[in-house]
This record gives sequence, C-alpha cells and structure tokens, in this order.
Amino acid sequence: MPDFSYKATDASGLIIKGVRSASSDAELAAQLHQAGLHLLEYKQTRLKALHSLWDLLKLGTVSRRDLIEFSNNMGVMLRAGVPLIQSLSELHEDMENRYFKKVIKSLIDNITAGDSLNEAMAREPKTFPEIYVNVIAIGEETGLLDNVFFDLARHFKRIDDLILQTHKAFIYPSFVILALILAAYVYLSMVFPLLFSLMEQFDVELPLITVIMQKLSYFMQAWWPFIFIGIIVLIVLFILSRRLDTVRYWFDWCELNLPGVKKVFIQLRMAFFMRYMSMLLGAGINTLRGMELAIKSMNNLVLRRIMSGCHSEITAGSMLSDAFRKRKIIPRMVTRMVAVGEESGNVSKQMEYVADQYEEDLTRRISWALAIMEPVLIFILAGLALALIMGILLPIYDLVNELSSQVNTGF
Repeated sequence: MPDFSYKATDASGLIIKGVRSASSDAELAAQLHQAGLHLLEYKQTRLKALHSLWDLLKLGTVSRRDLIEFSNNMGVMLRAGVPLIQSLSELHEDMENRYFKKVIKSLIDNITAGDSLNEAMAREPKTFPEIYVNVIAIGEETGLLDNVFFDLARHFKRIDDLILQTHKAFIYPSFVILALILAAYVYLSMVFPLLFSLMEQFDVELPLITVIMQKLSYFMQAWWPFIFIGIIVLIVLFILSRRLDTVRYWFDWCELNLPGVKKVFIQLRMAFFMRYMSMLLGAGINTLRGMELAIKSMNNLVLRRIMSGCHSEITAGSMLSDAFRKRKIIPRMVTRMVAVGEESGNVSKQMEYVADQYEEDLTRRISWALAIMEPVLIFILAGLALALIMGILLPIYDLVNELSSQVNTGF
C-alpha cells in the first residue's frame, strides 16, 4: 500500500500536514473525511525504498532510556492536566534525539489527523513495541493514560536496570582479556623476535618455555593476517547464524542447560517474562492476550516454545499454574507464586514479586561473580606476565653467563 504525503484543513481552517497509507487517492480523501478533514493536496511518496533502507541500517534509533524518559514525562504532564497534543509538542521541542523528535512529530500529525494515540504509535513499530502500544490502548479505554505512562516508565526502567546489571558482569573481564590478547600480540610479534634472533646468533640453548614462545612468535608473524581475518569471519558467521531459527534454538538450549550458569539464565529470562506479564495484567489485559504479547518479547526460543505450549493449555481451559507445573524448566517458585495469585485474585502482584526476587538474586550473583573474577583475572595476568618474563630472562641469563665465561677464558 503506497504512502501519501498530504495537506488538509479542519473545520476551523487549520492547515494540517501528514503522511498516510492508502490504496488510492480516493481512499486517502475518505480517510481524512472520516477524521473531519478536507483534503487540499497530496503527493505519493516515492522514497519508500530509501526509507526501508534507512530502517534496515538503523540509522535512527530510540534507546530504552529515551523511551523511559518519554513515558515518565508524558505521565507527569497528563496528570498535571496538559492536553495530549500539547504534551507531545512540549516533548518534541525539548527532544535531543533527532530520530525520536521526528517520531514524536509523526505522532502529533497522525493524532491531529484523527488517529488515537495507540494507533499513531502502532505506525512506529521500531520505536514503540507491541506491548507498549497495547498498554497505551488500555489506558485510553479506561481514561487512566497518565497512570499507564508511569507504569510503563517504571517497568521499562526495571528491565533496563536488569540488563545493565547483566552487561556489567561482562564488561570488566572482557576488557582484561582484550588487554591480555593485545599485550601478548605486541610482545610475540614485535618485541620477542628481535631477542630470539640475538639468541640464535650466539647459539644459546633455549629452555622449553622459550621454545614454545618462539614457535608462537613465528606463527603470529607468518599467519597474523589470516588469524585476524579468521576471527572476523567467525564473528560474522556467529552473528548471521543466530538469525537462523535452528541454530539460534540450539544456542538458546545450551544457554538453559549449561552446568553452573543455567540457573542464572533461567532466572534472567523468567524475570523478564514475569515483569512483562505483571505490567500487562496490571494494565487490564487478560491472561491469554498478555501471554501472547509477553511471549513475543522473549529472546529465548526454547522458553518461547514452552510458554506457547502453556498458552495453548490455558486456551483449552487449564489454569496458568497447572500449565507451569508440567514444565520442569519453569522454577517451582514461579509456579507457587502464580498459584497463590490465582487463588487470591492478584496474579499481577505475585508476578511482580517473583520478578523483584529474581532481580535481587541476580544482582547478588553478579556482585559475587565480579568479586571472585577480579582475583582470578589478576592471577591469570600475573601468570602470563611470569611466563613472558621467564621465557626471555632465562635464555638471557644463560647468554650472559656464557659471555662472562668466554671473557674470563680469553683473559
């Protein structure tokens, strides 16, 4: 369906510009007429391919932090009695993210043209996920749009904090490992070869550790372009393979079954799911629809398939807790809390409690892992430094001794 940029006027004579999708100019005029607008002029957009390429390259993005700030500010202004269009206009003027600024302008144009807020947001799926749009729709139906915006800001902030905590666990070791690799490369390919050639000239007998380092040095010098290209190719293949459902499913299965870390990943994924379910049920969405939306938000295909099976059983008449109880991978704490919520009629609160507990437990685990990881990485760094020093100092010590004996012999 083609897009049309148009100029129209309302009953008061206000000129309105915007973009709408329609099969023909007649349908465009009919849409605007239903919205109380009179079409003045229109033009079919001919840069659709360019816009698609722009979206594909993600040259414009809205971060989760931007969305949290937008939701909170909208809640504040709507609760203060500021009209919707004026609230959006204020945020549009103050927005620093140029892409988000353009999105908000599109919201204003579409709402002015007759769309509801959730309909206007649904036209921007890259910025507003389906969960967000559905919760906004509930807020518009109930007249509690300010509360819904505050709920969205609170829930997305908790999700963002959990993601930041998870990333924090990988930042420190990643930098240390990268530093070790770079240091080893510099020494093996640039510094040590000169020393090795000097030792060969004096025909010094090399210890085993030095021989190993020498072989590594020669290998790095001869093959480093292929090693670099190979690493890049492996990274690209890994990223591309993750787009294949079969490969991605295998990685996700490994994530949930690796000894020692599977409990952490299960808690992490369940915390996300329970947080979304709590938000959706609290907003007034029924369990079936809430599960549909929450399942779409899950990144793990194994858990997504498991939850889809639970959804089918609930559709057939089972209780959510009974469906969870049949799946061994779902923690018993989740099943118990959901069962209590079903008996008390307060499932969303119980799900929020589970998500809070898992997030606190994950925070403790991450802090403990970082505390353990620091001395372990220090020992690894010290071991590598010791190996490098021994690999060079031992033959140099032998060389000095040999030169000293030759000098003494000469005298």
